[in-house]
Amino acid sequence: MSLSRPPTSISTRQRGFTLIELVAAFAIFALGFGVLMQILSTCLHTTAQAADYTRAALWAQSLIDMQGVGEPLQEGSSSGRFDDRFSWQMNVVKIQPPEEPQTGGVTPGNQNQQGVQITTVGNTIDLYQLELIVSWGTFYMNHNARFVTLRAEDSAQTGTGVGLSNPMPAHKP
Repeated sequence: MSLSRPPTSISTRQRGFTLIELVAAFAIFALGFGVLMQILSTCLHTTAQAADYTRAALWAQSLIDMQGVGEPLQEGSSSGRFDDRFSWQMNVVKIQPPEEPQTGGVTPGNQNQQGVQITTVGNTIDLYQLELIVSWGTFYMNHNARFVTLRAEDSAQTGTGVGLSNPMPAHKP
């Protein structure tokens, strides 16, 4: 005795994707992929630009940190190159200290003579403004970063500026 199944009628037929559905899916995929590639390209450009600004800031910090060390600051302009891509221009300007207002005291019986007297205090500190412009890029696309800081220097010191004197007395035999 054989057990066989009776034939069943399949009223539903197997369906696949139509050509229009495949073209629409491919168009949506291509559009999404294009947007994703544009976002990725923008991210790469922004990352490269941020790396260049970081490199310029590190070059600037190292150059500014060396100013006034070993030799006194001098007013003027100088320029140079860090490497084949980055160049710099430094402007050093001495800033005059502001006059400090001192109020005059009130003498008893004469309140009309109270006023502000402008006096300058004898100061041995010179204040310099350092402006550094770091440039890089191509002929068509040039980038600049500007760094400005103040540096104080003791004008009473002579010779090589800030330096260490020998703290140990000379040995006497």
